[in-house]
Amino acid sequence: MRLLWVFSHPAPYKREFFSLLGERVELTAVFENEREGGRHPGFYEATGEHYVEKFLPRHGKGKALLKEMREGSYDLVVMNGWAQPAEMRGILELNRRKAPYFFLINGGRIKERESCLRKSLKRKFIRSPYATFLSPDPISSEYLRHYAGRDIPIREYVYSTVHAREIPERPATREERRALMRSLSIPGERLYISIGNYIPRKNLMSLLRLWRRMGKEETLLLLGNGKEEREYRRFIEENRLGNVILGGFRPHGETLALLRASECSFFPTNEDIYGHAVNESLSQGTPVICSPNTNAGLHLVQGMNDGLVVPFDNEEAIIRQLNEGFAVEIRENALKVARENTYEAMLESFLSILDEWKKDHSK
Repeated sequence: MRLLWVFSHPAPYKREFFSLLGERVELTAVFENEREGGRHPGFYEATGEHYVEKFLPRHGKGKALLKEMREGSYDLVVMNGWAQPAEMRGILELNRRKAPYFFLINGGRIKERESCLRKSLKRKFIRSPYATFLSPDPISSEYLRHYAGRDIPIREYVYSTVHAREIPERPATREERRALMRSLSIPGERLYISIGNYIPRKNLMSLLRLWRRMGKEETLLLLGNGKEEREYRRFIEENRLGNVILGGFRPHGETLALLRASECSFFPTNEDIYGHAVNESLSQGTPVICSPNTNAGLHLVQGMNDGLVVPFDNEEAIIRQLNEGFAVEIRENALKVARENTYEAMLESFLSILDEWKKDHSK
């Protein structure tokens, strides 16, 4: 089967998944841009295999995408987005041709406040009688129904950014976490980590304010980069937070090792349509304390006994959880949830949806 997948940029998690999918179908991935704004250059170092990559030109992206769609003789197109001009032209072309296609999202949340223009655009380009909608979780599915209609065909797929081979058999013990800290040159007695760019939406200032109440042996490591770094450094200096480290961007493998060495990870975001860091933390047996503003937290943590979902303005609840710590059972539950959400599980779920689609459209 010849499959065309359209996405905005060559994110490493897409390339990893495409490398698996490309072994099972004849896959061409078309990226609109070579990189996404605000990303560290190291984010794009990984490459893919077993599929064809193409990039739209700087000028005339929409025209180039239409040419690829018309001349590529593809059996199915996956539109992994709608908001860029090229994506819009691609969707309009598919609807004009009455061509069945997949409309896949990485996540979505209904906004409480949204302009009429934005809502109208979403409904224009998301709603289609020819699309089969793919969603990674129930909240994202509700987002699709909100804009495309209550009766649309939605299939939920497993979404992941970790391989099964990256998940250890058991969580690290307290002694092993301390030893890992030493091997990674992390000071202190206990490590806590948060992965997310230094931007207002990630709400990392809430962690810095919280850390004024933490002991000197409790080390907070913030992995990311962004425009708020100077403000963070000023806050750290003014409050003499010698136990806070701005760790910058780290490669995927190193990030997993740091997660495994941690007591827990934090995901205090004000808004995230999914939240890859949640899945990555669980994959190392590391519980997550996350805000309710992320789909991954509600999908993979809430009700799973592998972490805590709590607003980050509730410092008392967070401090109480940190003082109590996390039982081994909770760390084991984290691994259990992670094993059900790997790239390999994602592949099988997508192929199952694809097989179902082929049966329905061969009648």
